[in-house]
Amino acid sequence: MGMLRVFLLAFAMSTVSACGSEEPADYTEAKPAEVISGFYNAVYEEEDLEKAKRLSSTRMADLITHYGAVSQVERYVLGRYFDTVEIEVVSDSLTDYLNNSSELRATVIFEGTYEGDNIKDSRDVVLIQQDGSWVIDKILDARYRP
Repeated sequence: MGMLRVFLLAFAMSTVSACGSEEPADYTEAKPAEVISGFYNAVYEEEDLEKAKRLSSTRMADLITHYGAVSQVERYVLGRYFDTVEIEVVSDSLTDYLNNSSELRATVIFEGTYEGDNIKDSRDVVLIQQDGSWVIDKILDARYRP
């Protein structure tokens, strides 16, 4: 039982120290680029699918729940594995999706490594407003980029 207390204390301390980071603790008023970065960091860096689901639409959260494991979400939902990754949301890529101002499309650039190989890739994501907040709804397959 002593080890559990130590673990819980360490977890609480790391949570408190994370409050000073760049990412907002509460994404309800976050800008679309912050939501995108938070979503991808939750999967690739933090391996926290619950956080990724909080930044997702109901449809995307259901998909993440269906696959259930970080490696499966990386493979089937995100379409790419990374050991280390830098994520950049192309700021001037944020545009209405299919002429609908309540949906946004953005391009995300990934630069990282996987099993020693350097990888540079991009994906387009679609955000929607759900309960007044921007959330990730779709990740568009690179094959279908116009």
